[in-house]
Amino acid sequence: MATTEEPGQSRKELVANQLLERAAQLFVERGVAGTSVRDIADAMGLTRPALYYYFPSKEALLKELVSGVTGVGAVEIQRMRQRTDLTATEKLTSIVRSTAEGIAQSPVRFRVLERNEAELPAAILAEHRKSKVRILDELSGIIADGVASGEFRPVDERTVAFAIIGMTNWIAWWFRDGGPNTPEEVADEMVAMVTQGLIRHGDRAPASDGVAGALGLIREDLAYLERILAAQGETGPSGE
Repeated sequence: MATTEEPGQSRKELVANQLLERAAQLFVERGVAGTSVRDIADAMGLTRPALYYYFPSKEALLKELVSGVTGVGAVEIQRMRQRTDLTATEKLTSIVRSTAEGIAQSPVRFRVLERNEAELPAAILAEHRKSKVRILDELSGIIADGVASGEFRPVDERTVAFAIIGMTNWIAWWFRDGGPNTPEEVADEMVAMVTQGLIRHGDRAPASDGVAGALGLIREDLAYLERILAAQGETGPSGE
């Protein structure tokens, strides 16, 4: 089994990562229940005792796969939301970009969770679902923060969060390495779609945060409405 060690990565980490990738592929093809430790070892050209040096069981492999996808994602998005040096737009941009690139770079790991969620052991499934809820809550919170600050249009934050999660997760099913787009290009498109749909145009951004800024926009809209009504009163609704 030939391996190429990357800078800052030990041989054990490299082989463990390759094992996760190969196991994920087998789980997608055969299902979790239909894939044995022997199958994974054979696919890697290892003996079972050699595989156990990296992961003591199939459940340990599954736990690491789930932790590396939804577990890490939940932690990262929570940390991002807590940052005070970034705007809501910058936070959302960073999250969408890193998620899209991560899925495009290793789509098979995400497909495992989508296709085999019901086959996960109870404890691993519970952690996976807990992380998914945490991701939804934190992403919704960032969107709500952006609405409150006037960066984003007034939207239902959970609906938009679900849409973003669905859009990025779907990359795992259609992206192919060596296709017309790189992971970075896919991420650029995702960021553009999300931000362009949410960000207020410059002339509709409130002058200040909170209630005062929102009231300012309402007053502008009322003044515009009054002008329209006044013009209609002079010429009639049809302009005659």
